[in-house]
Amino acid sequence: MSDASLESWVDETSTTGLLVQIAGETVVEIDRPTTAPGWIGLDGAPNLGDPQGEIGLPFAPTPDGRMRHDIASGQKSIVAVLVLICAERGLLQLDDPVSTHLGSGWSRAAPDEEAAITIRHLLTMTSGLGDDLSYVAPPGTRWYYSLGPTWHQLKPLLEATTGDTLQDLTDNWLAGPLGMEESTWVDRPGMTYLDGRPIEALLTSARDLARFGSIVLSSGTVVGSEILAAESLAQLLTPSQDLNRAYGLLWWLNGQRPFLRPSMTEPVDRILIPDAPADTVAALGAMGQFCLVAPSRRTVIVRLGSAPRGDWTGGELPNELWQALNQSLFN
Repeated sequence: MSDASLESWVDETSTTGLLVQIAGETVVEIDRPTTAPGWIGLDGAPNLGDPQGEIGLPFAPTPDGRMRHDIASGQKSIVAVLVLICAERGLLQLDDPVSTHLGSGWSRAAPDEEAAITIRHLLTMTSGLGDDLSYVAPPGTRWYYSLGPTWHQLKPLLEATTGDTLQDLTDNWLAGPLGMEESTWVDRPGMTYLDGRPIEALLTSARDLARFGSIVLSSGTVVGSEILAAESLAQLLTPSQDLNRAYGLLWWLNGQRPFLRPSMTEPVDRILIPDAPADTVAALGAMGQFCLVAPSRRTVIVRLGSAPRGDWTGGELPNELWQALNQSLFN
C-alpha cells in the first residue's frame, strides 16, 4: 500500500489518527482532526457538542491538530497494568475477593455468591456476573465480555486500596514515567455505576497510546524506569483461562484458536488477527480504537476514530491494516 492509498484508507474508515512505530521510530503518522470537541454515538457518527443524555465516546482536538479519543474498552488494558503495579507494591493480590477491597454489596449477587468473586475473575471476564452486576453463573465457569459496570469495579477498587484517585494513579505510575501528557480520565456520557456515578472514560492520543504500548516491547522497563516487572507483564499477556485463550488479563492475544468475540457465544475458528504476527497483543475498543503490539516486528500500531462502514465494533480494522502493512513496510 502506497502512502496515498494509506491516506485513502484513513479517510474511508473514518480514522482520525493512525500511528505506526517500528523500534521506537514513527514511520507513519496521519491525522484527520475535527475542529471542536464532541462525541461519537453508537451509530458511529461523530457529533459536536454535548450528547444530551445519549451514550457517547468523547473526542477532542489537541492544540497542534491531532485528536484525543475515548478509547472505549482499550482502557481495560491500561487498568490491568495499574492493577498489576498495585499487586507488585503489595497492596493487593489477584486472588483477593473483590469484597475485601470494596466491601460487601458492590454487586447484585447474593452475599455468598459475591464473596467468591476475585480480582482475577474481573481481570479475566470470568466473574459470572451480567452487565447489570447480577449473578448469572459461578465465577470461573463462564467467559463473558463485560460491557456494563462489572469490570469497571476495578477502578474504584484501585482507589479504595491505594487512597489515590484514578487520575493520580495513572499520572504517577504510567503517564509520568512514560511521558503521556495527553491522557485524562473523563466522564463518559450515558454510562453509570449502580449508584449513578458516571463511568470513567480515558481520553488519550495516538502518541500517548503508542507510549503505553512500548512497555510491551521493552519488557516493562522504559528509559531505565521499570513500569512493570517482566513477570507481571507476562501474566497480562498469557492466556488467563481455557474458556477463551485469546484473552489474557484485560488484553487480547493473537495466535490462539479458536477465540470468542465480545457479545457472542459461538467461538470463531481462526486466530484474532490472521494477518498479524502470532505474538501480537492488543488493547481493543469499540469503533476501532486500538493499540496493537507485535514484539517480533518491534512494532506498535495505534488507530483512533469513529465506526467505519456502520460497524460499531470496528473489529476487522486491525487485520485490514496488517494486510496493508505486510504489503508495504514488511514485504
